[in-house]
Amino acid sequence: MKKSVFLMTLVIMLAFIGTNLPIPALAQQQDVEKKFMQLHQKELEAFMTKCSGCHSLQRVFAKKRTPQEWNQIMKQMTGKPHAMISEQEAQLIRKWIDLMEGAIPVGP
Repeated sequence: MKKSVFLMTLVIMLAFIGTNLPIPALAQQQDVEKKFMQLHQKELEAFMTKCSGCHSLQRVFAKKRTPQEWNQIMKQMTGKPHAMISEQEAQLIRKWIDLMEGAIPVGP
């Protein structure tokens, strides 16, 4: 459920970005988005399975954070027994966060 909500949010966000593009550019944008999702499927799945159970997309990305702040947060999260986040999963999650922070505008 949360995975589908996240994916829908991402699709809407990417569609919003592409609405001002001409039709050929829009088709090309959609192809780029599909390739992006395929390329980063592992990162998305790690984020969705390990983070979305406790945190909403809005909460995670509500505030722009420095790399040092994210390192501290990831250290805290991997230390929580109920999170069960391996080092490899933490790296995938961190990569997804870095990708999304570059794509999602910071809210008010």
